[in-house]
Amino acid sequence: MKIQNRNRAMLLALVGGYVIYLAYEMMRDELAGKSSMAMWLCILLVILMGAAGIAVLILAWKVYRTKEPEEDEKPEDPNAIK
Repeated sequence: MKIQNRNRAMLLALVGGYVIYLAYEMMRDELAGKSSMAMWLCILLVILMGAAGIAVLILAWKVYRTKEPEEDEKPEDPNAIK
């Protein structure tokens, strides 16, 4: 399961980084005058995409840092008599 979490975290990190890259490219094109989009709409979309990319990167970090229980250990039975 640990390898599965690392793979999931890596994929999430790539997606988050790509969304941030797309936001950067959109803003760069707008500032260079290559975009036909309204400036206010471009700024709004860049902010939203940047926030979404950062949120996905944070999620990737949390998935990467989650600790899986050992398979050798069995969970305690709450109904067991002590």
